[in-house]
Amino acid sequence: MDTASLRYWLALTKVKGLQLLTLKALLDRFGSPESLFKESKASIAAFSGSLADGIKAFDEWAWVDKELAGVERLGARVLTYADTGYPTQLKEINDPPVLLYIKGALPDNSFPSIAIVGTRQPTHYGLRLAETIAAELSAMGVTIVSGMARGCDAAAHKGALDAGGRTIAVLGTGVDVPYPRENTKLYERIAEASAIVAELPLLSQPLPFNFPRRNRIISGLVCGVVVVEAPLRSGALQTARLALDYNREVMAVPGHAGSPKSMGTNKLLKDGATLVETAQDVMAALSLDFTVAKQTQNSQTPDNDESRILHAIGDDSLHIDSISAKTGIDIAKTSAILLGMELKGLIRQNQGKCFLKAW
Repeated sequence: MDTASLRYWLALTKVKGLQLLTLKALLDRFGSPESLFKESKASIAAFSGSLADGIKAFDEWAWVDKELAGVERLGARVLTYADTGYPTQLKEINDPPVLLYIKGALPDNSFPSIAIVGTRQPTHYGLRLAETIAAELSAMGVTIVSGMARGCDAAAHKGALDAGGRTIAVLGTGVDVPYPRENTKLYERIAEASAIVAELPLLSQPLPFNFPRRNRIISGLVCGVVVVEAPLRSGALQTARLALDYNREVMAVPGHAGSPKSMGTNKLLKDGATLVETAQDVMAALSLDFTVAKQTQNSQTPDNDESRILHAIGDDSLHIDSISAKTGIDIAKTSAILLGMELKGLIRQNQGKCFLKAW
């Protein structure tokens, strides 16, 4: 969208009391935000008197121009609800964002997207599962979506990136405000390899009421949500509830009985969420297959990491933990590489996560 038109979209977001449903009706009637701002007050008042007052009293054009300049300096862009590149699934929810600020490149809509979320204070079990499931799904061609919070969210993003996959971080701040600060390097990796997404204006800080709104975007972008580990009071459970409202599949990883950090996920399972323990379980729950990953494998020749793994396996069957220890490749990346090697026909898997050469 050209800058002149985008100015009016940004201006609309600053008009008090304007909701998306009202905006849709306004656009149906007046055609575009630019046309709306140029309409007479009487014409708008016939639709809504308070909106007519708000639009005609608007005097924050200096903020609009400053925001556009900031987006350009950041190397980001603003996507409007009317743009063809707006995520298709997000449009389906009842309250999609009017604008999305994007740093990086959104993956093609043709790739399935799955959210992996969980507590900010996970156990080692939760961290490992979030990272491993994300890595394995990435190897199958899935885009991983999460909120870049510390804990399970960060582990999911890392797993996807380490597997060479795509991941989208949805922030509860401005797209230029990494949060938490400890994840700044992760933010930079995601922006370079995939996309950082935010609804809020630049410089918006991590205020508590921003995150429930952020969670609806996570749920709206995906076909399913996997909750890895979460207590009863958790933003991850809110994301799961929103997913149900949006007719998305809700999945949960079972946790230790009696552990406060697993009470939320275990309750989801009691309430009917699909039990998943592996990436294959997730794919099966969503009736997805591995065709994307298979099509991206252009060569049967092992690369450097695959050669290291083949050397580690030798002539015997070897457990995934031993493969990771012998090669020095972290467990999540090892899991993703092993899945790719299976698809190439280089190895096969026995029971208990043990692998051996296919020849």
